[in-house]
Amino acid sequence: MLAAEIVGVDAWLALVAVLIVLVGSATQASIGIGLGLLAAPTLTLIDPGFIPAAISIAVVPLTVGMTVRERGHIDPRIFRAVAGRVIGILVGAWVLTRVGQTFIAVVIGLSVLFAVIASVAGLRFPPSRRNLAIAGTAAGFTGTVAGIGGPPMAITYQHSDPATLRSSLAAFNAIGSAFIIPSLVVAGVLGVREFQLGLLLVPGVLAGLWFGRIGIARLPEQQVRPLVLVVCAASAMVLLVRQFV
Repeated sequence: MLAAEIVGVDAWLALVAVLIVLVGSATQASIGIGLGLLAAPTLTLIDPGFIPAAISIAVVPLTVGMTVRERGHIDPRIFRAVAGRVIGILVGAWVLTRVGQTFIAVVIGLSVLFAVIASVAGLRFPPSRRNLAIAGTAAGFTGTVAGIGGPPMAITYQHSDPATLRSSLAAFNAIGSAFIIPSLVVAGVLGVREFQLGLLLVPGVLAGLWFGRIGIARLPEQQVRPLVLVVCAASAMVLLVRQFV
């Protein structure tokens, strides 16, 4: 409660934020994606300071933990997308210095809806050299601006083996954090309060990493994904409506 008071978030809302991150982290730890999609829209409703800087801090232990845990399944081609991600990060950091929170909220909402529609439609975007470069750039931009970098890469790897999907996206995101966090500092988006908000979410991330392995990972994927997509779409719609009402 003290930490919630220090970072300026009501104690009950801080608890809700941690629980949201726990669910999102557990989902991502089991199927490869979920934290950004589920957490970003809802965390923005609680406090705009969570996005994109705080979530970028909090996601580090999740992606590093997943990378180490399933390092034997990483697709080496994923590293081809790193250069594109750097370009996307630089563009995203530049955008953040010139736009307001409304633009960021709209990007979050539209990014989530695009990911949901693409997943439902079964869009195929195989991990070729060109596609990885495009997806890497898009992931770098949306990850920096909106705290959601997973959808472009998830769409690219959605038809791969689940272990390859999880581990490759985790490695990609872990490397990306080394570029995103300094860029957010330079852009003036990541300060002391955002860093504290990120630390506030870390316990939920660590719990989600643990639960994702022993809990959600045992459930059939076809039962988990529809629920996640419904929650993500509803959260994104609420976020978008709030910007224009």
